[in-house]
Amino acid sequence: MPTVVAVKFPWGRFHGTPWDSGANEGNPEWPPSPWRILRALLATYHGRRPGLDSDVVGGVLRALAAPPDYRLPTPVAVAHTRHYLPGVADQKSKVFDPFVVVDPEQEVLVRWAAELAGPERAALAQLCDQLAYLGRAEGICDARLVGPEEAIPEDRWASPVPGGSLVSPARRVLAPIEPLDLAALALRTTDVRRARRTIPPGTRWLAYLVTAQEAPASIPTRSPRPPAPSVETVSLALGAAVRPSVRDTVWVAHVARMAALDRHGTPSPTLAGKDEDGRPLSDHRHAHYLPLDLDRDGLLDTLLVWAPGGLRPGDVAALGKIPRLASRLPGFRSVRVALQGAATAEELAPTLVAPAGVARWESLTPFAPYRHQKREPIEEFFAREVSRELEARRLPPASVELVPGQSWLDWRRARPGGRDVRAMGLRLHFATPVSGPISLGNLSHFGLGLFRPASS
Repeated sequence: MPTVVAVKFPWGRFHGTPWDSGANEGNPEWPPSPWRILRALLATYHGRRPGLDSDVVGGVLRALAAPPDYRLPTPVAVAHTRHYLPGVADQKSKVFDPFVVVDPEQEVLVRWAAELAGPERAALAQLCDQLAYLGRAEGICDARLVGPEEAIPEDRWASPVPGGSLVSPARRVLAPIEPLDLAALALRTTDVRRARRTIPPGTRWLAYLVTAQEAPASIPTRSPRPPAPSVETVSLALGAAVRPSVRDTVWVAHVARMAALDRHGTPSPTLAGKDEDGRPLSDHRHAHYLPLDLDRDGLLDTLLVWAPGGLRPGDVAALGKIPRLASRLPGFRSVRVALQGAATAEELAPTLVAPAGVARWESLTPFAPYRHQKREPIEEFFAREVSRELEARRLPPASVELVPGQSWLDWRRARPGGRDVRAMGLRLHFATPVSGPISLGNLSHFGLGLFRPASS
């Protein structure tokens, strides 16, 4: 007999933020993810039923690690409230609280194929009975283990989409990888963020196809904006009697960013890499300032400003108004700037994109990891750091080869006033061809960690 858990939300709200999103994005999780349900059961065991046998509880959680099916209430909708929280020096922060609105009388049914033994089923029944909320604390819930004598509806069950396809109207939720990693299940969100991961280890994304009534549409958390622009790259020519060396890449990128922000006037999250409240953006879709040496004479001649999320007309206009790059930094010489074009990265930088995809990529500028090497071989250290960076940018995994024999440490490896970071040249070997641009690691928004196809 399958295991079925029924959950009601008496307040008519489910508050849950996807692991790779922020609450201010206004896109709450739905349905409640398998990973969230298992975490809630584990928390209930530790907080409300510590007397249960830990081996039995572990057996329950491992049995429920397989992808479940859902039967969802209809209809559902998305809503949110807005709050202004006091801060320092009379500053206020606007915070959104998105949630899914459900009928408080309808149940979310979650069905696993696993058949639990007597002690395990009894333990799960107690955990469900004591489950106080699901998601954030505002998501008050009543949960119960459905008895074997109850009739279970046969219609409207949503199962995982084969292959994880996210075709509309699929809903993406986080699920464990079997066998279940109990240690990862207990990690706090801060632990995952500190490890520079968007999702916990031992997890994967699953997609469920649901009907239009079962899939709430996200609502905007701010005034509607125009469609996403097609311009993602601006090319600027650099000219001077003595152009800067490629080893000054980071400083040139730093000065270019300051000049762009000065010309824009009003705050630009895309050009600054910070949101409207001054917090750094973490999705890597904002501007990358990439000085290049296209004629390979060791001197910079081009500056690409590439934003995977697109550049707004105001951003492009600000970049086009920069007459020169000038700074009082020691040894920095003024560089003339001229707008060459604004289009897609493929049109302006085909050698960095490889539209057809390439499986082997190599460092154009040195890769600098965010973390410090511990007691591990240097090859393992760089492989681990690259793996984390590729995952953050939603690129497939790659094997890593160190590139010796080049003076990677001669490059500036810090923004003005900072301390130099470690850096190394690398080759990346993907299992299948991928397209660029590929910019990874520390200072990747300032020219370091830029890769090119190995054949170019």
